[in-house]
Amino acid sequence: MTEALPTSLDKLFSQGQEVFCKKGDVLKKQFSRVDRFYILLEGTVHFHQSLHSNDRELLAGMSQSLYAPIGMDAFIAPYRNETTARVASDTARLIKWETEQLIKCLDADIHLAIDFFTFLNNHSHRFVEDTSELFANTSAALQTLNTDSSSDGYLAHIDRDEIDKVILLLQSPFFEEFDEKDLAVLASSMQRREYLVNEIVISQDEKKKGIFLLESGEVQYSRMNFSIETNKTYKVPFRSISTPGYLLSSSSLLGIKSAMTSHVTKEAVVLYIPKETLEKHCKEHPNFALSFQKRILWLINNQLRAVRTRLIATQFNEELLVASTLISSNSTKLSVHSPLHAVPVLLEDKLTIPQAIEVLHKVELTGIGPEKNLASLCLDNLHKTQRESNFYRALQDIYSSVAENTEEKTNDEVQLDCIKASKKAFSIPSIYIKGLEYMPNQPGCIFIYNHLLNEPYYTLPNQFQITLDSHYLSALVYENYGAHAQRVVRIGKSDEYAHENYYNKLGFISVYTNDSDELIETEEERKSRHQVFYDQIKDAILSGKNIIISPEGSSHPTEHSPSKFKSGIFKVIQQLEVQPLIVPIVMANFDKRITAYKFACEIKKPFRLNEKMKELGTSDIKEFLRKYQLKFRQDTQELTDNIANENSAQLLFQDEIDALKEKVTKLPPNDTVAFYGSSTIRLWESLEGDLADKKAVNLGFGGSSYQWCLFYFERLFENFLPKSYVLYGGDNDLSIGQSPSDVLMNFSLLYEKIKRHSPHAPITVISIKPSPSREYLLPKIIQTNELLRTFVDEHDNMHWIEIFEHMLSPDGRPKTDLFVEDMLHLNLKGYKIWKQQVREQLIV
Repeated sequence: MTEALPTSLDKLFSQGQEVFCKKGDVLKKQFSRVDRFYILLEGTVHFHQSLHSNDRELLAGMSQSLYAPIGMDAFIAPYRNETTARVASDTARLIKWETEQLIKCLDADIHLAIDFFTFLNNHSHRFVEDTSELFANTSAALQTLNTDSSSDGYLAHIDRDEIDKVILLLQSPFFEEFDEKDLAVLASSMQRREYLVNEIVISQDEKKKGIFLLESGEVQYSRMNFSIETNKTYKVPFRSISTPGYLLSSSSLLGIKSAMTSHVTKEAVVLYIPKETLEKHCKEHPNFALSFQKRILWLINNQLRAVRTRLIATQFNEELLVASTLISSNSTKLSVHSPLHAVPVLLEDKLTIPQAIEVLHKVELTGIGPEKNLASLCLDNLHKTQRESNFYRALQDIYSSVAENTEEKTNDEVQLDCIKASKKAFSIPSIYIKGLEYMPNQPGCIFIYNHLLNEPYYTLPNQFQITLDSHYLSALVYENYGAHAQRVVRIGKSDEYAHENYYNKLGFISVYTNDSDELIETEEERKSRHQVFYDQIKDAILSGKNIIISPEGSSHPTEHSPSKFKSGIFKVIQQLEVQPLIVPIVMANFDKRITAYKFACEIKKPFRLNEKMKELGTSDIKEFLRKYQLKFRQDTQELTDNIANENSAQLLFQDEIDALKEKVTKLPPNDTVAFYGSSTIRLWESLEGDLADKKAVNLGFGGSSYQWCLFYFERLFENFLPKSYVLYGGDNDLSIGQSPSDVLMNFSLLYEKIKRHSPHAPITVISIKPSPSREYLLPKIIQTNELLRTFVDEHDNMHWIEIFEHMLSPDGRPKTDLFVEDMLHLNLKGYKIWKQQVREQLIV
């Protein structure tokens, strides 16, 4: 042992039983009563957490620290294990106590108990740090870190008497179990510190001693981490605290290094109790000292639960499931009358989610016992859900502003109400917009756009769907010109009452499409109907109105948009003496959920029809539309790629790509096998030596995905033609919430780029590996591997390397001994398997 035990604990440790365990042994089982308590001496232990309605476990933490406690739930009601603990190393050495025996021993000697819980807290706090680091390693939320030092704020006078100060402490969940006499002593030296936005209260790794209690404002926690994938330091944001009475740090109560940085996001007032007051009172009153240490353990457990909950929410990309599980697994701690019991049921339907959030907010402010902390944890993990719920309610408001408006209003007045409601709704999602400089100065233009499908989740209770792209465009055009645009909309089917009720009040031009009822008419009637449409368009143009129209007459997902353009609007333009400007607007992701995607809109350079037809070398309108539709689809794909890689892609990987580009300039053409993919390739440091006879070159970079490989392909391979390609990706793609079909789509686009660049080069694909830290993704990994392998089998000159099955234990779980501590990246043993399998299966 490299760390000495406190002398007072020697006797206690001698009463424990030294035990040796082997890999896979279960030390404690989730939800079971804590019958045994362990202290780790040697080895590694993993902590897993299972979710209700999910038969797989998530790696929720790990420890190989000397004296790491296993079973601290033995001292926290309801005395049930919150995780399953398994030995992950080949062997482990621990000290074991029967919980009942240990508690009797501590109850018999208060000073021993104080020393034990102080020791326990110091080592339990390591779990918060280790789990925070695990979350940081698996989080996609990489940001540049502001490394400013902490501040003591502005010291202000507390204009309250001693009783009011005690009441302030009693409002804190931490202090609610203490005697008022003890709190009066602590309150006697209380200081009031005011902090401005962006000031840091406590920095990561900083030692501050004392009690920091939030009175008002908001403080966010974040952790600085170093990525071996990008070779850069980044920040991962954790939870934000705004509820009065919350302690900002458990480390400051112990006088140890803080696991996180707490910085002010809304001007805050922090109540500070100096360490001298706390230490003096603990020394003079052992009963208070013991209660205080036990309460610190309670606080550490809550902080650990908060970090684990964020870890689950991020990796499962399933906020609602996490919140429901959090309440269900803590139901025994709640009163049977607690309103929190209703929250999991309310979260099951989008129509009742607002009620669930309302209950959580109310309990966070006025709840009793563990309710407040539990509600706060749930809310902290429901940020996306709250935003989407607000968006859905705003879509309902758009509909009611039009169809349910009982006042006698003109079409223009109703359109204005619709625009106002739309602007409010579209302030909620994240929207990327580009090309505003191309908006013409004068109205009288025709805005054409690719019409996207509606995400079914946003269907209103009456089955009506607000077309997100066209409503956004209407608000955008109105914002620029201060006047409504005339829109062209489809005539609804006879059973679509909501559709008819809505659009009739807006006074738009209506047309029959494939999505309308089947129309039985003569040729003359058809021509007459078309003429009416042409006349309406002409009248609108001649009156100087803007027109918004989708030339497709149907809607499609972003990936397949736009479909074939119809000629109607363009024939009308050809008949005009003076052709109006046509403004192309490319739309992307308006068919997606706002929790996972950013909407995107790009305004392209306006043109006049005859000039554009000449540019494309045709006088035939149908030939022009065929060529222009292909160009529009290309623009849509480029916008989709840009928005997918918008989040600092160049900042994260540009240096690596530049270095790789320099590397390939020195390689002989048509003579190398290019290994292209994510950090699993990049960190295979011996790859080029292991496969020297194959003339392998390592072109892996960062934590890339197939989408990022697609993004950088032209830059890296522009002047480089390898004789063969070996691709690896997919696990990072899935970890940020992409579906198996999303991975296949990006992979197929990468395949097409490679074939255009190197038509005759073989392409080999390595199956996605199973990692212990992403064990929760195994079903998706298996499904994605099946999709990729099917794609490979269906294309000539493509080969598959099976690596997945060689990294599983007999029970079908990832082998932990093939990975470094983060359980994501391979160790030397893992790469030995890769070397063997790739060498055996590679065909060049």
